Amino acid sequence: MIASAGLGAAFLVPAMFKAKKTYAALPQISKFTETLPIPFPSAAPSILTIASSSHSFHSNLEAGPTCGYGGASYLGPTIEVTRGTPLRLTVENKLGPHPLPLDTSLHGVLESDRTSPRVALHLHGSNTEPQSDGYPEDTFTPGQSYVYNFNNNQEAATLWYHDHALGITGQNVMAGLAAFYLLRDIDDPAGGNGPLGIPAGAPYEIPLVLQDRTFNPDGSIYHPEHWEAEFLGNVATVNGKAWPNLNVDRTVYRFRIINGSSSRTYNLKLSSNQPIIQIGTDGGMLNAPVQLSKLLLSPGERADVLIDFSRNLPGDKIVLENEAIAPYPEGRANTVLGSVLLPEIMQFTMNAGAAAPKVIPQTLRVNKPLITPIATTPVRQRFLTLVEISSPTGPLAVLLNYVYWDEALNDPMLMERPKVDTVEQWNIINLQPVAHPMHLHLVLFQILNRQKIDTSQYMKAYLATGPRTVITHHVRGGPTVPAGYPPPDPTPFAIGPARQPAPNEAGWKDTVLVNPGEVIRLIVPFGAQAAENLPFGNSFTGRYVWHCHMIDHEDNEMMLPFEVVP
Repeated sequence: MIASAGLGAAFLVPAMFKAKKTYAALPQISKFTETLPIPFPSAAPSILTIASSSHSFHSNLEAGPTCGYGGASYLGPTIEVTRGTPLRLTVENKLGPHPLPLDTSLHGVLESDRTSPRVALHLHGSNTEPQSDGYPEDTFTPGQSYVYNFNNNQEAATLWYHDHALGITGQNVMAGLAAFYLLRDIDDPAGGNGPLGIPAGAPYEIPLVLQDRTFNPDGSIYHPEHWEAEFLGNVATVNGKAWPNLNVDRTVYRFRIINGSSSRTYNLKLSSNQPIIQIGTDGGMLNAPVQLSKLLLSPGERADVLIDFSRNLPGDKIVLENEAIAPYPEGRANTVLGSVLLPEIMQFTMNAGAAAPKVIPQTLRVNKPLITPIATTPVRQRFLTLVEISSPTGPLAVLLNYVYWDEALNDPMLMERPKVDTVEQWNIINLQPVAHPMHLHLVLFQILNRQKIDTSQYMKAYLATGPRTVITHHVRGGPTVPAGYPPPDPTPFAIGPARQPAPNEAGWKDTVLVNPGEVIRLIVPFGAQAAENLPFGNSFTGRYVWHCHMIDHEDNEMMLPFEVVP
């Protein structure tokens, strides 16, 4: 067993070769014959149950065992709240045996999870107190409940709630534990009629959660018995239906899109080649709309978009297509026979009736300040690496900084510990052959820039800091890791100029795609008083996590705690 030392050619497969590889879904799963279910927003409950259920993803499939929130057979209700109105939510675990196989060799997975699954609810994108953040060890079992307090003191945005139990997040989410949480404010009020003139609620604001799934012939969800680095499905599901169709009026629709897949990044486009107009990112509205021919969305990221169907003709059919290879951007050698391409996601069919054009607002932040680069000088820079422990058949584990979860818990010297109400610059360096969507809990950040680095020269400098003896027994790659902590500054190894964020990334983010062989520089405010005009109003201290949002990675050590200190 050796540690990965850069982007080795053994792990890369040319895109042209990969693009020819697909993996057939069950033949009875026809495309665009299922009606899209729409979880329109509803008032926030005070109690939310998590229960076992059964769900059919297609009329030609039997219902298979699943999990759901709030009485749903799969996924859950879209919770709608308004800024400044807190929510006290009691979540009850009423699950039966887990519907999917679990790999008990992964850290944190218990044999009892098969019959009494642990859960933890994380409100992704929320600026919330640590005890309500869904910390991966704050789990509760069937028959137990947990009270979460969300004070909702942040700008309107597309949030989502999903499971976050240590070691089994992937299976819990794949079984159905994910749903929307829409936060409103004065610019984007519940029910619409706000200053932007954009839809809010039924019928023209539609949540879409994109998930790739593979099904057994009996209609149940297939999941491998043992951990795979990037498990990919061969069927596109949207809101819990396989390759659905949505009949639409000839007007402007607003779609709240979540990439809820475990490992798949999407590069979305419309078959009609008309633009996708992005108005919001993970953390809220952009300054102005951005017209896109393609929308790149990695696991955990959200996009708030408008699509204008007023110029399409009755009966027209438009397919939402995906051009991304998986794992993004070039695939992995050991997935050459896997589900690499998923070229079609869903279909829109134009209704009869007169066209009803709408004005697309050109200013999106009417009652809140425009987004400008954070002017406060960072008090500290951190250098953070994305690495793996490899074997001839693929990764044994994926790591941050060559540090295991338990090591950071046991040794504060191996944990990031920012001071509350300060700004830091986090420089995340991807030394792997696949792109990683990196998610920070608690905060919203700005992308400063991206820059390519000479990975082979950087790895020489990095490996010169090691090896380091591992201080936990929960390891999959031997008693040492090849490099020390902290990682070196990548600046001396930069190649070419730094690239500014794309216009649709120039807003507030909590999840960001880090491409192979590059460093991404993030400006991160750890509290509402860290800088001016921040989109959230809370300053909390306590322990949170940062991790890759490819959930297979997160479940196998690519997640670490960080602690905001006084």
